[in-house]
Amino acid sequence: MAKASSKERSSAKYDVIIKAKATTNRIVDISNEIVRFEGNKKGQVTGKHYSGVHWDTVESTMLADGSATLTIRYLHMTNKGESITGTGTGTLMTPNQRGIAKTTAEGMMWTSAPRLSHLNGGRWSVEGEVNIIKETVEVKGNFTTLGV
Repeated sequence: MAKASSKERSSAKYDVIIKAKATTNRIVDISNEIVRFEGNKKGQVTGKHYSGVHWDTVESTMLADGSATLTIRYLHMTNKGESITGTGTGTLMTPNQRGIAKTTAEGMMWTSAPRLSHLNGGRWSVEGEVNIIKETVEVKGNFTTLGV
């Protein structure tokens, strides 16, 4: 049996990998204690069940220490034209001196695509890094579904 390359092995560990870049940011509210803002990102999603384009809107409430709570809404359009939507919540840790912040999030997803119907009502969870300076994000995660 042929041995899997390290790239194949690492991608097989995750149901989903998202790489995205900020397209817009908007400050919603600001005070001496918090900053609430909304950011939109676009990028690529690849994974075990589908690959395609990723769009999201994330509402963040940032505290004075730089950490934040996140409310996430996303849309994935697969390479076959199918849509998957999801919502969730997460946290963003305080960025380090290079502007890198660890993040974790989880939520639910839905689709009207017959091929992906096993994802309906499924849970997703991701972890990864946000580069505050370059305005990029890379997260990897898994799905919990009732189906295949």
